Amino acid sequence: MSTEAKRDQGGAPQSLTAALRDVNAAINSALDLDQTLRITAQIVADTLHADFCAIFLFDEYTRQLEISATSETPRQRVPHYSVALGEGYTGMVGDQGRPLRVTDLGEAGEDSEAFAREAGRYDLSARGLISVPIIYFMVEKLEGVINVQTREPRAFTDEDEAFLEVVAGQLAMSIENARLHEATDEAVRRRYHELSTFYDVSAQVASSLSLKNVLNSIADRSVLLSGADKSVLFEYDATSQRLHARAASGFDLSVIERVALPVGRCCAGRAVQSGESVTNIDCMRLDRDCFLRGLPDEALGGIHETLCVPLATTHNSLGALCVFSSQRSMLSDYQVRLVMTFANVAAIAMENARLFEETQAGLRKHEALLREMHHRVKNNLSQIVSILNMQRRRSTNDEIIEILNETIGRIQGIAAIHDLLTVGEVGVARIDEIARNIVGVVQANLVPPTLRITFEIGAAPYMLPTEQATTLAIVFNELIANAIEHGFAGQTTGEIRITAADDGEQIVVRLANDGAPPPEGFSIERAEGLGLQLVRSLTRSDLRGSATMYTTHDEAETYAADALLEHATRAASYTGSVADTVTGGRSWTVAELRFPAAVTQLGAPETARIEAERARRE
Repeated sequence: MSTEAKRDQGGAPQSLTAALRDVNAAINSALDLDQTLRITAQIVADTLHADFCAIFLFDEYTRQLEISATSETPRQRVPHYSVALGEGYTGMVGDQGRPLRVTDLGEAGEDSEAFAREAGRYDLSARGLISVPIIYFMVEKLEGVINVQTREPRAFTDEDEAFLEVVAGQLAMSIENARLHEATDEAVRRRYHELSTFYDVSAQVASSLSLKNVLNSIADRSVLLSGADKSVLFEYDATSQRLHARAASGFDLSVIERVALPVGRCCAGRAVQSGESVTNIDCMRLDRDCFLRGLPDEALGGIHETLCVPLATTHNSLGALCVFSSQRSMLSDYQVRLVMTFANVAAIAMENARLFEETQAGLRKHEALLREMHHRVKNNLSQIVSILNMQRRRSTNDEIIEILNETIGRIQGIAAIHDLLTVGEVGVARIDEIARNIVGVVQANLVPPTLRITFEIGAAPYMLPTEQATTLAIVFNELIANAIEHGFAGQTTGEIRITAADDGEQIVVRLANDGAPPPEGFSIERAEGLGLQLVRSLTRSDLRGSATMYTTHDEAETYAADALLEHATRAASYTGSVADTVTGGRSWTVAELRFPAAVTQLGAPETARIEAERARRE
C-alpha cells in the first residue's frame, strides 16, 4: 500500500526507516517539486504524530523564506507567508543554520513574542516546535527550513531531530537538482529566444537594399537583440579616416550626426582600429574622447555600459556599432559574441546596400545617357523632316510630292519611337505604345481630311528592344499607309484594329482594316509596292519572323486572341459596338505578323507605371 493510501486511511508509517523510504520514493519519483514538498510534509507530520508541518524555500534574490508546502489539505487553507532571515523561529533557524526545539512557544523567554507572531499565522495555536534548516552541504547553501508543530506543548527528542535532519538532507538535494534543472531549462529557453531573435533581426536587416533603411534597421534591431537601451551606428569614411554617426536608436540623431570620430578615439574608433569589440562602463562620463562626453544627463538617459563592435567584411572596414545599457555590469561573453555575429551579418547587408546603390546610380547615369541619345536622334530626325517638308512645298511634281509624303511619314514614325524610348523602361517599348505613337503620326500626316478612321488598339504589354521596336514602327506605318491608299480609297469612314498576343512561342500581331479587300490571289510575298516590300523584308531580317495578309468575314479573326476583345480600347470618336460590326457583315483585311518575343510580358506594377507615364505625357 502506498504512503498516500496509508494517510487516506488515517494510518502512519510504522517506523522512521519506513518514513525515510517513503520520502526518498517521493523525491525520486517524476513528481514536480511542489508535489514532492507537499507529500514530504504529510509524511513528516504523520511520522512524528504532529499536527502541522510546513516547508519554506529560501529565495536568494529577495533574501526571504517563503512557505511552499504544508501538511494541510487543501493547501489553500494556509495563506501565503514569507519571513526574513532572523525573523521569527523560521527566520532564526534559516539565519543560524542549526535546528531549534521549543517545548512551549508561549514560554520561550525573550523570543516568545516573536515566536507567537509567527505561530499566529496558522489556524492552529501551535505550542510545541522542532525546526531544521534545509542545507545543501556540498556548498553549504541554504535551501529552506522545515518546521514541525503541535497544538500542545511537546519536548521533541534527539531521534526526532535526527530524523528531520535526514529528511532535510534529502530535500536539499532534491531542491538543488530541481533549481538546477529549472535554471538549465531557463538558459535553454533564453538561448533559443536569443537565437530566434538573432535569426529574425538578421533576416529583417538583410531584406532591404536601401542603404538608409539598412542602417536604421541595424541600429533598431541591435537594441532588440542585445537587450540594451540605445544604439548608434557609425559609418567609416576611408578618405578622411573618420567615423560619422549615420543611424541611432534612442538618441536624437540630429544631436550626434555632426560627430566625426578619428580612428582610435573613443570606444567606436578603437573598435574599428583593433577590429575587436570594446566594452566600458561610464566612458561617456569619464573618457574625454567619448563622442557623448558633455551631453546632459537627460540626453544620456541613465546609460552606463557601452559595447562597441566593428562593422567589417573581408574587403574593408565599414564602421562600428555601439550599444548602450543602463546596467553597470558587463555583458556576458555569449551576449558579446551574439552581437558581434549580428554585426557581421549587418556589415554584409551594408555592403550589399552600398553596392546596390552604386549600381543604381550607374544605371541611372546610363539611362540618362540613353534617353539623351534617343532625344537627340528624335531631334535630328525632326530636322530631316523639316528639310523634306520644305522640299515638298517647293515641288510641283505630284509623284515627287507623294514620295516625299511617304518618306516623311516613315521618318516621323521612327522619330516617334525614339521619343517613346525616352520614357518608360530604358531600351525597350511596349507594342501597344508603339502602335499608339504610329497612329498619332499617321492621323497627323497621312489621313486625308475627307476620311474619318477609327483606330482600335488592344492591350499588348509585350516589350521589344530598340531595334525591333523601330522595325515594328516602320511596319505599322507601311501597313496603315497601304490601308489608307488602297483599302479606304474613295471611302469617307473606316476602322483599323491593331492587336497582339503571345501564343507561348511567338508574338502574333494583327492589323485589320474594313476597307476594300486586296485583289484575288494577292500575297505580300509577291507584292511589288515599296511599302509592302519593306514590310516583307524588315519582318524577315529584323524581326526574324513572317508576314501574311488575308481577308475574313469572321470578327474574331481581327484579334490576335479572343481575350483581347475584353481589353481593347476604342478611340473616343467610335460609338459603335463589336456586335454591330458583326451583323453588318463587313469583310476585313488582316495583316498578320509572327516573330519570336525578345522581351517578356510586363508585370502589373510596371504596366501601371508606364500607363501613368503615358497619361502624364498626354
